[in-house]
Amino acid sequence: MKRFLLAGCGLLALAATASAADLPRGTYNAPAAYAPVYNWSGLYIGAHAGYGWSGSSDINMRGGFIGGQIGYNWQAVGSPWILGVELDSAWADMGRTGNATSGATVVSINPTTNYTGTFRGRASYAWDRTMVYLTGGLAWMNNSISVNATSGAFTAGMSDSKMHVGGAIGAGVEYALAPNWSAKAEYLYTTYARETYLGNVGAGGLNLSADAHTLKAGINYHFK
Repeated sequence: MKRFLLAGCGLLALAATASAADLPRGTYNAPAAYAPVYNWSGLYIGAHAGYGWSGSSDINMRGGFIGGQIGYNWQAVGSPWILGVELDSAWADMGRTGNATSGATVVSINPTTNYTGTFRGRASYAWDRTMVYLTGGLAWMNNSISVNATSGAFTAGMSDSKMHVGGAIGAGVEYALAPNWSAKAEYLYTTYARETYLGNVGAGGLNLSADAHTLKAGINYHFK
């Protein structure tokens, strides 16, 4: 009797072991990798190049420019809104010659924009690595004018340069190419206060206004 009981217990143990082996094993799924949203906060520096042309101003100019910028962005964690400031300056080669004829005398007026700069605020909205923004602030421009009068073999000339100060407004888009690098495109409209050129000449000189439309592309390095 005792042997039968031992044998029965052994069979039950084997059956339990076999049933456990037949049960499906649980599978472990690793959590999906977390892709952090790009954060635009911090200091950046960069370079840009572009083309500009005058609007309805007295100084008729068009041409290219190249320069650099430095700025800072503030973005709260988890927020798509970004506030920033940017200072830029550019060397310019923007000018256009105008001629006028009076009898045998030909007068040529040559305005040339030498350099420009702005100090602007920026309000931006970002979708991860893509940021669009509105911008506006202070603008300045150094411009020179040369006037030459030619009559036969005789030529007389004079020149003057002035700093114009005004305002700028525009918009742009920027895309983060890598954690520390971004590329941008921007449009600005700038308008400047009038300045008087050649004031020591009779009739009070030339009181001229200036404005400009500019398109530029640039690249920034972000310190992170």
